[in-house]
Amino acid sequence: MHRHRSAPTEESVAQVNPEADDRLAFSVAEAARRLDVSPMTLYREIAAGRLAAIRIRDRLLIPRIVLERLIDEAIDAATEPMARGGSDVA
Repeated sequence: MHRHRSAPTEESVAQVNPEADDRLAFSVAEAARRLDVSPMTLYREIAAGRLAAIRIRDRLLIPRIVLERLIDEAIDAATEPMARGGSDVA
């Protein structure tokens, strides 16, 4: 049988499992699921040097801190115009 994306899976349960959150790094596939992007998007960002990854033998791992910083930077960039008081137009 085929799995439907809308059906609950073990993978979606693992995302909210606190025990899974103590890891220092995630595979590209795991990081992509957590960010809700395709793994290819992350591979492209890694290849372009915009996303740090660790290579251990034939595996690429994305450190947790890298994902956290990515989110923090996106939030900072989105809230920066509000912190400056709106637009720069005089």
